[in-house]
Amino acid sequence: MRGVLKMKRIELPMKVHAAKLEYRRRLLSEMPHGYFKVRRGKNSVIVTFDLKLPSVSSRCPKTHFISSKRGKAYAEAVAHYLEIKSEYDSLLKSWNETYCFAPPRVKFPLKSAYNPHKMDKEYFDKQKDYQGRYVPENPTTSDDGVFKSKNEMFSADTLKEMDIPFKYETKLYIDEVKETINPDFLLDFYEIDRCSYLEVLGMNDKFGYAASTTVKITSYSKAKYRPGRDVIYVHLYDKHNFDKAYFKKMVWAAYDCLIPDDALDWGDGC
Repeated sequence: MRGVLKMKRIELPMKVHAAKLEYRRRLLSEMPHGYFKVRRGKNSVIVTFDLKLPSVSSRCPKTHFISSKRGKAYAEAVAHYLEIKSEYDSLLKSWNETYCFAPPRVKFPLKSAYNPHKMDKEYFDKQKDYQGRYVPENPTTSDDGVFKSKNEMFSADTLKEMDIPFKYETKLYIDEVKETINPDFLLDFYEIDRCSYLEVLGMNDKFGYAASTTVKITSYSKAKYRPGRDVIYVHLYDKHNFDKAYFKKMVWAAYDCLIPDDALDWGDGC
């Protein structure tokens, strides 16, 4: 599972916010619940819910010493539960601060979502990164990898902050133009089982780069990759002033567009 959301204020499009809540709500409903405590001088995990053990409840909990094999397994499961619960609580708190109504349920899987290229979690997992042939003389590095430009490095750092897994420079063959390209990023919107390509476009004042950018966009278009959904174009003209707010807005907007309106269940016949 991805790391705990660390944003001071979680600002998301409504459908994305609802999907993130529903994804975690469903996870929590299936995970062993519990907490940690010292019992008889030993570190213990107190299990208060387990789908496999209907007799276990908050009134009738099960205690395991973490030093035991079963205790260790439950300790890992409960730690995971508490991590997801923290994410869920942060998202719900932000929702309640933003809206005056309860969040809708989201109908998973998104069966009605248009997905001609079958870009889902399975597709993401199969792709290999760092497939590009060009190697810059002075690459840019960060904790998130090695990149060809500062804008790409800043993009990777921002995606990590947004809790969006990515792969850098995968390989994509476009039959319509008989060419293989290396998209800058492939993003995993894991909560809704979808992924999208992301192209970080810059240096359009340089003719050669601008021409190659035009060719790449045309290739995507001929293969019917929808802009703002299947492929996200982010224009960043100045490597010295990375516009993080604009970058986030474009990525969240694409995520939001991949969620059909009819996937939201408001209840009460709405």
